[in-house]
Amino acid sequence: MLVSRQSKFGRRAFTLVELILVLVLLAIIATFVAARMGSFFEGRALSFEARRLLSLTHYAQSRAVSEGVPFILWVNPAESTYGLAIQSTFSDPEGDARAVRYTLDPNLHLEIPQGEVAPVSEQDDEKLGVTNEALSTIRFTPDGFFDESSVSKITIRDKSQAGLELVPTANRLGYEIRPASNAN
Repeated sequence: MLVSRQSKFGRRAFTLVELILVLVLLAIIATFVAARMGSFFEGRALSFEARRLLSLTHYAQSRAVSEGVPFILWVNPAESTYGLAIQSTFSDPEGDARAVRYTLDPNLHLEIPQGEVAPVSEQDDEKLGVTNEALSTIRFTPDGFFDESSVSKITIRDKSQAGLELVPTANRLGYEIRPASNAN
C-alpha cells in the first residue's frame, strides 16, 4: 500500500521551503520597485514645485492688476526660498498682510542665470523695494505685464540634475514651464 502525500481533499499543501522561496522572490521584486518609486516621487516633487512657482506668477499678475500696485516675486537661491509681496514702496508700513513665502523640498535647488542685474527704478535711485541683494526678482506692474529688468528664467533642479525652468512666454504676456536646458 502506497502512502500518498495528498490530503483527504486531494490537494497538496505548500512546504516551508516553497513559502520561503516565494517570500525571497517578493523581497527582491520589492527592492527593485522601491528604487523606481523613489525616482518617481522625486520627479513629482520637481513637477509640484514648478507648478507652484508658475501659479505664483499668475497670482502675482492677478493681484497687481486688481490692486493697482506693483508686486515682486522674489527668489533666493542660496536659501532655496521664493515668495511674493507688494513692492515695499507702495505698501503700508506694516507690509503686505497676504505676502507668501515658500521653501523648496530639500532634494531640490533653484538656479538663476549668472549676470542678472538687480532691478532699479527708472531714475536709478531705488532698488524697487528689494532690500536683500541676494534676491532675484520678477516685478509685475499694475498693467498686468512684467518688467524688462525681471530675471530671464528660474530653474528648479533635483539631485539627478533633471530640471524644469520658468520662462516668459513667446508673447511676453506671462510665464510657462519647460524642460531645463543645460546652458545658463
